[in-house]
Amino acid sequence: MKVIVCSEIVNTVDEVQIIPYGYHKTSKGDFLCDDQSAAEVIKDFRKRQNDMVIDYEHQTLTGAEAPAAGWIKKLTYRGTEGIWAKVEWTDKAKAYINSKEYRYLSPVFLKDTADNRVIKLINAALTNQPAIDGMVPLVNKEDGAVVKNKKSEVKPMKRVYEALGLSNGANEDDALKEVMALTSAITEATAYKDILKDIGLSPEATVSEVKATVMAMKQSHDSIETLIKEVMTLKEIMFKQDTETVVNSAISQGKIMPSQKPWALEYAAKDPEGFKLFVAKSPEVVPLKDITGKAAKTDDTVIEKTQHSVNKQLGISDELWIKRGQHSPEGDSVSKNKTEVK
Repeated sequence: MKVIVCSEIVNTVDEVQIIPYGYHKTSKGDFLCDDQSAAEVIKDFRKRQNDMVIDYEHQTLTGAEAPAAGWIKKLTYRGTEGIWAKVEWTDKAKAYINSKEYRYLSPVFLKDTADNRVIKLINAALTNQPAIDGMVPLVNKEDGAVVKNKKSEVKPMKRVYEALGLSNGANEDDALKEVMALTSAITEATAYKDILKDIGLSPEATVSEVKATVMAMKQSHDSIETLIKEVMTLKEIMFKQDTETVVNSAISQGKIMPSQKPWALEYAAKDPEGFKLFVAKSPEVVPLKDITGKAAKTDDTVIEKTQHSVNKQLGISDELWIKRGQHSPEGDSVSKNKTEVK
């Protein structure tokens, strides 16, 4: 209700601010009253059968004798002006207010500790030391009274109802629902614009443009998925080939027997680096022979390990063995016990 200075003076107000809008810090704790909070408070209040009491100095909370100063009949939400109460005052309370012996209203409410939002109004009290600083006083500071213009008594919500497209029988609940629906629609529209921006389209893009862009992105995504699968298959094939090569190399080096190949393939597949280390540290356990069982062909200048060990024990040098032993007239190898060492 807009305050306008005019000739008619109303000494006692019947509509007062009960909870101010916004976030407030008080000596009793911080709290928030916004659209969501107001909807919760008013919804809870409308469940009541009895009027809500306004006492003096919160005497109802102390358990002492607590005469009523007035009764809250209705709550309304005025946006940035907060939650207001329609009050039926007692004669005694009217006298206190008109004489400025009481100037402020102090609410008692519950809040959600998670976000400090007010969720339930308990009652209120006349006081001169309210915990909330900045509430609208019960009487005007300059004139000692709240003044109203008769013209302002025309239903202020009528124009709001008309703007929202509501019928003449609409009430505040209907208006609140429409406002919440509009807020939701605006939020969705904003999110939609953000999505268009993310996919490289302007806010004015047509439905066809959006569909075409999404289909193209989907096709691109499917192509990438196919390519990834093909790469993974190729990597798997190459890995198996590498494993086969490493195991065959170990067999050819005499580090493992051919019968151990299945075990070696499993080991190399699970732990490639571990298998390589195993092969590097393992001694030769299988003679180097071909698949027929014959000794592998060696170079004339190469001495087998066993012969080298025997020569070393006999004091025969490798050079002498190659010169006198390997090229014996009797064949490629020295005849048993016939070689004379000088």
